[in-house]
Amino acid sequence: MDWKCCEFGQLSSAEIYQILRARNAILVVEDAHMHQDIDGKDASAVHVFAVDTVGGESLVVAYARLRPGDEVDPEAMIDKSLTHTTRRDDDTADRLIERTLAAAHERWPQAPVRTHSPVHRETFYKRFGFRKADGPFLQHGMPFIGMIRPATDTQKSFNNPSGKNRASPERSAEAAAQTAESEHAARRAEGKPSLSSRFNTIPGVSQ
Repeated sequence: MDWKCCEFGQLSSAEIYQILRARNAILVVEDAHMHQDIDGKDASAVHVFAVDTVGGESLVVAYARLRPGDEVDPEAMIDKSLTHTTRRDDDTADRLIERTLAAAHERWPQAPVRTHSPVHRETFYKRFGFRKADGPFLQHGMPFIGMIRPATDTQKSFNNPSGKNRASPERSAEAAAQTAESEHAARRAEGKPSLSSRFNTIPGVSQ
């Protein structure tokens, strides 16, 4: 699996097509959520995704969109998250969220991170420091809750709460990703299954 973290302008036309194809297949068709996926917010977002070969074809097998906050909503927002059917019995979902949080921390270290989650997946996000902020409310006919991860939790999770002597964003993000990979390798060596394997997809949000 090849993991990437790109701003919109860094994406190739092939990567944009692969991302939109995955979002349509899972968030619209599979989840039966009829909505306009291309919402005009991709250009200002960071795109975290993994590409792998499935049936001889190169596909996006994990994806999350990370949007910056603004004057109205200062929190960074994770939405449109998904995993391919071939990656739902391993730790891909965990790695996706970890890498997305690393990207958020490097770009906006003082900003909380927000997401929306189906009620029954609240526990998954709690493991990454999220807590319930509002809801439940209906979205696409399903009960969702708003969840938020305080900026202090984000900083502590990268073992550098003071921000002193911080490495460059690229090196810090890579170090965080390598740490996550080591933790998952240790868990697999002990024969422990991924805690996210019960979830079909990580919820995405169309706004």
